[in-house]
Amino acid sequence: MVDTISEPQSIVAVVFAFLGNIVAIITSLDVNGFNVEKFQRASFTSSNCELSYVDFGHADKPDLVILHGMRDHALSMVGIAQSLDDYHVIALDLRGHGQSENPGVYTMVQFVADVHALIEHCQLDRPVLIGHSLGGHIAGRYAAIYPQQVSKLVLLDGMGPPVDVDGGEQEPAELRARLREGIDTVLTLGNESRSMADETEAMMRLTRNNPRLQTELARMIVTHGTEPHADGGIRWNWDPAVHMIWHTFSHKETETLWGWIECPVLIITGDDSLEYWTQRRTELKDQDELYLSILEKREKIFRQAQHHVIPDAGHMLHYDQPEAINTIVTEFLLEGQPTSDRQ
Repeated sequence: MVDTISEPQSIVAVVFAFLGNIVAIITSLDVNGFNVEKFQRASFTSSNCELSYVDFGHADKPDLVILHGMRDHALSMVGIAQSLDDYHVIALDLRGHGQSENPGVYTMVQFVADVHALIEHCQLDRPVLIGHSLGGHIAGRYAAIYPQQVSKLVLLDGMGPPVDVDGGEQEPAELRARLREGIDTVLTLGNESRSMADETEAMMRLTRNNPRLQTELARMIVTHGTEPHADGGIRWNWDPAVHMIWHTFSHKETETLWGWIECPVLIITGDDSLEYWTQRRTELKDQDELYLSILEKREKIFRQAQHHVIPDAGHMLHYDQPEAINTIVTEFLLEGQPTSDRQ
């Protein structure tokens, strides 16, 4: 049984093509457990920020864009990408994550603009959008603002914490507390991420927090998701300042936008997803009924949506139950296709 990931065995070619502001690196990886071959990493500029993305090939197939979540990166979504051979899959490193630049300021409108710029830069034709967590927020907004440019939308626990936006106006004390939280977040944005001794410690932390995560994928995430720390050792290569994004949009506005989405929508959550939100909002502890009722209400906001709950999975669905996710996503993408187009 394979339980480790090897280092890349060979670099087939490294090609620097200076066409405007594009830099493409074509690499062949021999990765145990993940058949990642000849993917193309390239970059482009959006809103004065250089963004990196991974192109998994099959350019003659229908287009599909994957957007990862907070504190993650494009190659953590490799399991989803490699299961979609019938699509031209592109996975973006969001600004402040992975190999994309850290501009230091992060608003929702910037993230949505980055997706628009990516689609135009790669000349994608009505792509499917798959977004996890933060990526789901971004994908949903893009599909609402540009409904004719998205063919299908997949939200992997991508609708945020259970918040009842119909509960009336916030009490002054509650609103004041939320605004103060936002100010505290901004004031601590310059704090450097904690350092780790090496990839072994990074693996230990990652698998401790995600006990269902397969070792092969964990190695991939660590190898491509860490960088040298200024004080020695390594750090996760995401900018802590990204946390400011949660204070740049409202849940009420988000729900309004969901109603604008015209394409079919697949919502996937885990049966343990509430645990993730409870860790961040203690007032949600033991609020299972509230959580389920809000999920049901949110599903009805979309014009055409279906909701699947994955057993033994939390917020990090693609870490916990990758095969179940891939099966459900594949079946959803096949819906509406002529039988002759299915393989």
